Amino acid sequence: MLANAVVERARVLDAGCGRTTRLASSKDRISELVGVDLDAEAGEENDALDRFVAADLCSPLPFEDASFDVVYANFVVEHLADPDAAFREWRRLLRPGGSLVLLTSNQANPLLAAARLLPWRARLLVKRSGAGVAERDVIPTHYRANTPRALAALAARTGFVAQDVAYVAGLHRYAVRLRPLAVVLLGLERILPSRLRATIVAHYRAS
Repeated sequence: MLANAVVERARVLDAGCGRTTRLASSKDRISELVGVDLDAEAGEENDALDRFVAADLCSPLPFEDASFDVVYANFVVEHLADPDAAFREWRRLLRPGGSLVLLTSNQANPLLAAARLLPWRARLLVKRSGAGVAERDVIPTHYRANTPRALAALAARTGFVAQDVAYVAGLHRYAVRLRPLAVVLLGLERILPSRLRATIVAHYRAS
């Protein structure tokens, strides 16, 4: 989806860029890669960016209207306190026909839904011991637009038209340091109906 979205000489906004970006491999087709993250320390460490701005994605961003070809959001939607505000701002920043490409967790997945019942420290332990995530990179989650139906409704009311939506097995990400468990989780998830898999990957066009 990113390959289809990132046209030659595209200006791209990485929303919630963090310390690394999947867009690094597409830099030869990007005229400018701008990162935005609330975590200034993380963004400043991201060497792939041409420019970094520390800002809250749910607030107005310091860019002109229609100034980007692509907005990319990699596991950001679950952290948005006000998804409507963020999506409307991304729509404002995109040129007509521009692309929003996102990955986000799917709370329709039964194991992810059950995990929300765990205490915060327990969830942190899973991410730290199983996924190898540093505590500084575990960000509070809100899950306000994280089912297929909720995400589709959010995109539609904020000015986006779906081009492609896929549901991908992703639970094994939480057990990459526990190889046997990761294999079991991947196998279990692949037998679920696709809309119950742990990760939503979507490509939208600005209407």
